[in-house]
Amino acid sequence: AAVLTAKSALAAVPIATFDSAQGTTWPWEPVNDPVMGGQSKSTFQVDSANNLGVWDGEVKIVPFLHAPGFCNLQAPGLGKKEQFPDVTGTDGFVARLKAEHSGLTHFNVMIMTKGARHLSKEGVYNANINLTSKMKDHFVPWSAFSCSWRGQPVTWCPELTTQLAQVDSVGFGTAFPGSAGKFHVEVESLSADKAPRRMTAGDSIDLATFDGKAPHTWHSENDPVMGGQSSSTFTVADGYGVYSGTCRIVPALAAPGFTIAMTESSILGHFPDASSMDGLVLGLRNTGGNISSYKLAFCDSRLNLYRCQFGTFKADFEIPPSRDFQEVFVPWAMFSDKWSATTGEHTAENPPKASSLKSITQLQIWTEGMLGDFKLQLKYVRAAKAPSADISFVV
Repeated sequence: AAVLTAKSALAAVPIATFDSAQGTTWPWEPVNDPVMGGQSKSTFQVDSANNLGVWDGEVKIVPFLHAPGFCNLQAPGLGKKEQFPDVTGTDGFVARLKAEHSGLTHFNVMIMTKGARHLSKEGVYNANINLTSKMKDHFVPWSAFSCSWRGQPVTWCPELTTQLAQVDSVGFGTAFPGSAGKFHVEVESLSADKAPRRMTAGDSIDLATFDGKAPHTWHSENDPVMGGQSSSTFTVADGYGVYSGTCRIVPALAAPGFTIAMTESSILGHFPDASSMDGLVLGLRNTGGNISSYKLAFCDSRLNLYRCQFGTFKADFEIPPSRDFQEVFVPWAMFSDKWSATTGEHTAENPPKASSLKSITQLQIWTEGMLGDFKLQLKYVRAAKAPSADISFVV
């Protein structure tokens, strides 16, 4: 499975909003883990000023099971039913929401229907989504859903596409099995829509891959300043690069140091002209540690090594923990070569011009200004056309 950047499709069928609109405003209720002494808790309220549903909670370890419990948010509530709009003819759900980056980011979308029942059991169709701290659409095709009963897969549920006129409950849940921790989720809307168009080959240019198409020699470097103690490695296995390590406090600065994963020296590096594209796309997965905020950078100089360390074009990106590979699109407008050597944060906005995009000599991924462990698996870096909407596509 992967999460792909895509273009938005035809007009959606609204299912749920939080703006008091007739036909899409429903009573939502939190449902907390009741199994074997489960202690997970969550609350829900509507932010009327911003037309948002706000779901806060904490997943805790179930003492009897020594494993995390779960929290759900359902409309119209546990054991209650409503007649939701008929979404026959659509290709999937579009959930527009975000999660606070310091909390849990792995959740699922839930659907219950009139036909997904077997004797006294009621099945739930689930599909995973990975949230970031940016409000965005997440397209989840019907094919991504699987049916379960009390967390166990079942085979007696009808094919979901035959149930789209019989939806009687919708909701969100923390990942199960998942992790313990607090979470804060803000939901703007839920709808059904045709599938967004995926990127085609003509929409992107491979800059660096690990499948032999655009090979480069990657390595990592660690903060050498004032006794920096951060450490990292970069290895290649199974068709992707693995960038992992630990960002530690620099004693003299009392602040986190940095590490960098980068391609070969700018003297040797050669990349295609990226000036016809709108930004960079990373295909990657966050598989460990507590860090989810990184910086992507590139150098446009061949001989000025100082520029390739302190004058690269740099931009922030986020990649939450995930079981699946994801694509992250970073537009040229988010890059600047004016940034603080201490924090990496922009001091002025100065996006790259065409001349810089025609002369890329090195790619870099920075772990900077963050304290803790990290592990990224990188499949590719591409220059790409911008999607027409900020939407993630789960397949």
